[in-house]
Amino acid sequence: MSPSLHILSERAFAAPSLLRLWDAVEAYADACRAQDLATTEGGLDLGNLPTYGGDVPAHIGNGIAVRSWDETHLLIDRRHQQQRFVLVPRSAYA
Repeated sequence: MSPSLHILSERAFAAPSLLRLWDAVEAYADACRAQDLATTEGGLDLGNLPTYGGDVPAHIGNGIAVRSWDETHLLIDRRHQQQRFVLVPRSAYA
């Protein structure tokens, strides 16, 4: 049996690094898809994820939202893409 959406949300907020947060958000999104729920219906506030240092990134636009960051990478949400959550170097959007 897979972990509940509540447990997956808790794991995301307890993630010790951006890489682990990305893993947790992916697991949460997969669980939402498996239950035929939108990610906004599962309980994880994607607009309030933890961050891990570095300057607040500028707005990217084009249907892409920055969900979290550290000094070297951004966790972006490409809402309408096949691979929705992606970890990219900050330099990709400098």
